Amino acid sequence: MVEDSKGKAKTPKGAWVVMLSVFLAGIVMAFAQYKVTGVLASPDPTAPSIARDLALDNATAGWLMSLFTLVGIFLAFPAVAIIKKWGIKVGGLVALVFAVVGGIIGVFADSATAIIIARIIEGFGLGFIGVIAPSAIAMWFPIEKRGAPMGIWSSWQMWGICASFFFGIPITNAFGDAFGYAWKNLWIVGIVLLIISIVIYAVFVKVPPAGENHADLNDETDGKVSIFAACKYKNAWIMALAGFAFGISNSTVIAWISPFWQASGTADAIMANNMTGAMYLIECIGCIVFGFILNAITKRRRFMVVNSLIWAVAFFLMFRVSGIPGALIMLVVYSVVESGYCAAMWTLCPQAVPDARAGASMVAMFTVAVDLGMMLGSPLGGMFIDAFSGEFGALAYMVCGAQLVATVCYALVKMYDAKGVAQNI
Repeated sequence: MVEDSKGKAKTPKGAWVVMLSVFLAGIVMAFAQYKVTGVLASPDPTAPSIARDLALDNATAGWLMSLFTLVGIFLAFPAVAIIKKWGIKVGGLVALVFAVVGGIIGVFADSATAIIIARIIEGFGLGFIGVIAPSAIAMWFPIEKRGAPMGIWSSWQMWGICASFFFGIPITNAFGDAFGYAWKNLWIVGIVLLIISIVIYAVFVKVPPAGENHADLNDETDGKVSIFAACKYKNAWIMALAGFAFGISNSTVIAWISPFWQASGTADAIMANNMTGAMYLIECIGCIVFGFILNAITKRRRFMVVNSLIWAVAFFLMFRVSGIPGALIMLVVYSVVESGYCAAMWTLCPQAVPDARAGASMVAMFTVAVDLGMMLGSPLGGMFIDAFSGEFGALAYMVCGAQLVATVCYALVKMYDAKGVAQNI
């Protein structure tokens, strides 16, 4: 491994170009995932609605979002196999092409079956890129310098959410009904963005030069490392449990914070949605800032434990504080704390296994755990609300409890350096 004048692992030339290229691919893919949020099932008869236009019931409409997460769960480990077989370049291009194909089918969809098939194919792309991109970053950046790039990467889905909230309806209304329904304009714009991303990815993304791969995925002994390599480590399961607990808490807030603000009289529907969009805009910026801060923090796991504990408190207060002043304060606090959490989470993830070559497997395992939590959080939150007679405040105990489980896991999990030695970090 190439080292600098101080004997530390050196970042290969061009690492940031590769990182920003995979980051762009992730943002475009996230936009493909969340583009349906503003046009899914609007009760306003004058507003675009996929559910109304294609005669979808609420359950089917809900699956248009959940299918992405479900497909991602099944494709996380196959993505590792693709990385090992064809590398990050071909793997990422395959992911983007899947999204384009799904988008094209969506443009011409005129039934529930067609739109569901389109979303499944698009979901293949998301399932692959969610593992390939952080694995690429791990290849190009040594452990001590991964904070900034992983912090930036951790905001990829947040940028997609922001784009959907702030630009979804304007894009829908901008080009008329050229393809039958106005909401298909989102698919057209998404396809254009994906094609641009494919060109950039094809030109700039590649494997590091020989001897400079910080994940050792091209090592001649790599063939002996299974795509499920992380599963054999107890430590990896602790890390995965933390991701699962985080997924439950986070998806519950995404699904139910706007209804809570409305039910508590804090804000009307439009303002509540704008407040939710503002949360993720703050987090987009916060993840980038915390990424660079993490490069200066040597005790990253300890940072994670403290941050997670503070976040558990914030989770509790999010569903207990009502009224505009208090809600706005909690919105900012929650967003800032989550920014630090997500940046640290993805930075530490590949370090939870002693064999660097199993880093991609660890990312896949962690992704599956987070996605499972994200898929279950929203319905569990609904069940919790129903169990307490519609009392949204009861969610405070559920999300706080889940995040405390994550905190304990981070207190127990070990982190390893590039040589497989456990670090007191």
